[in-house]
Amino acid sequence: MKKKVLKIVIPAVAVVVIGGAMVLNGAVNAGKELEEAMKVEAMTVETGDVTEIVETNGTVVSGEQKVIFSPVNANVEVADFQVGDLVKAGEQLVTFGLKDLEEQNQKAELTVRANELGYQDAVNKSNEAANRQAEARTKAASLQNQVDAKIREVEYLTNVMTGQVNAQVAASQQEAERLNGEIGELQVQLEAAQKEQETAKEAYDQALSAQQTAQVNFEAAAAAAEKDSEGLEAAKEALNKANKEAVETKAAYEKSQESVTALENQMETLNASFPRMEAEPGDSGLQQQLQTAQSELAELKANLEGQKAIAEGESGALSSAAREQMRTNNNLSELESKSLEELIEEGRKGICAEFNGVISDKQVLEGAMVTQGMQLFTLQSIDQVNVEVTLSKNVYDKVKEGQTAEITFAGQTYQGTVKRISRIASSGMSGTNQAAVSSASVMATVQINNPDENIFLGVDAKVKIFAAEAKDVLILPTEAVNIGKDGTFCWVNEDGIMKKRSITTGVTSDECAEITQGIDEGEQVIPDPGVHEEGDPITVIETQDETVIETETE
Repeated sequence: MKKKVLKIVIPAVAVVVIGGAMVLNGAVNAGKELEEAMKVEAMTVETGDVTEIVETNGTVVSGEQKVIFSPVNANVEVADFQVGDLVKAGEQLVTFGLKDLEEQNQKAELTVRANELGYQDAVNKSNEAANRQAEARTKAASLQNQVDAKIREVEYLTNVMTGQVNAQVAASQQEAERLNGEIGELQVQLEAAQKEQETAKEAYDQALSAQQTAQVNFEAAAAAAEKDSEGLEAAKEALNKANKEAVETKAAYEKSQESVTALENQMETLNASFPRMEAEPGDSGLQQQLQTAQSELAELKANLEGQKAIAEGESGALSSAAREQMRTNNNLSELESKSLEELIEEGRKGICAEFNGVISDKQVLEGAMVTQGMQLFTLQSIDQVNVEVTLSKNVYDKVKEGQTAEITFAGQTYQGTVKRISRIASSGMSGTNQAAVSSASVMATVQINNPDENIFLGVDAKVKIFAAEAKDVLILPTEAVNIGKDGTFCWVNEDGIMKKRSITTGVTSDECAEITQGIDEGEQVIPDPGVHEEGDPITVIETQDETVIETETE
């Protein structure tokens, strides 16, 4: 980077104090000595540019690195690279042998099928047990109605025999009419349900036939899986679809059966509910009828208790939790099978470089067995490259994110940008071994904007950060800027009298400083007042030499 140079031209000015023409020779000599004592050098305040540069050292590092892990359990066939090698994006680095993994995948698929069949068998048995319980509950409900009806019949016969038959006969006739009406409605419903049952039975029979055909096809495809993996997958999907259709049609058929059975039971119950009125009170036939009814009632009650025991007992049906567990296990097996398929696909791809970079670590050898998740190597990008620098406590506050920089190493110069400044200072030692002192520093990251194939990671680099810049501003050499207990000031010539002037500085380099307040362009500033003090009369001497101010800070 070319240094910005400030040139201040000091014109020659001669100021002469003339005494009287007629003086003694000794007085003349004394006046000359006084005049010499009053002389001071001064410079005229002018405008210029100031650039503050922070110089530091750093280490070239990659802005992106990736640790590569093995995606599969397999043998490494090719891994032809070494630490420090430069690789291109997309370059094949590792290939795998996948014979063992493919065998595992075939076994996993067969395990999935076996689990599916086991689950289906358990579900079928569970459904059968549940159907038995449901049927027992239906029969129990029907028997309960019959028991209730038989109790009413016994009560009726008893009442008849005790002379209360007339009122009960009328009630029985009314009940019979009601029952006849309900039976007629149930008959219509039963005929419709029977037709629906026949349709469901045909659908279920067709689904069973399709299931058997799909099973045979799947077993044949499984035997030929090594030659036709796509055929096995298609057969598997067809079998799953057939199993699902069989389950759904069976459920529909069983539901239609339940509807028919329920309607038949209701009609049977209603038919059994008709009161018997063949005998008259005191008739021996009536007595026999009552005994028969009582015997039938006892038998119905016994049957009712038996059906209740079945309905309320352990059915062997799968609980919802057990069914969900089996389904989950099947899903896990299927996921493991799919995972193996995905791993095989990943293994076939091998490992390629994701970006241009350098191999910084290698832990894989050709012919070695690697496991999934095992670290293979590390790739550091040379497309995104940074320099990690240390900023001392004297300059870190001048550096800001976004500032430009110049980086030099290995004979190459690159442009950069300050990307990150750490907010945590680190302690260290600075100085010579004899006089080392503790110091705090801040780490910063400078991004190289134009990296190329000449990049070397880990090498030292020199960095110039262009921290601040001020153009066309009032400037003074740093030797003319003083710092006292009351702040920053400079010495100025005010009508031949030396004055102390408070000033405010802005951008500052090692050679000059921007003056934002306190003096104006064209004023005369005294860099070195010598023995003079504020208020002393002075004679200003301006030289014609060019004062050169380089505006670069180390």
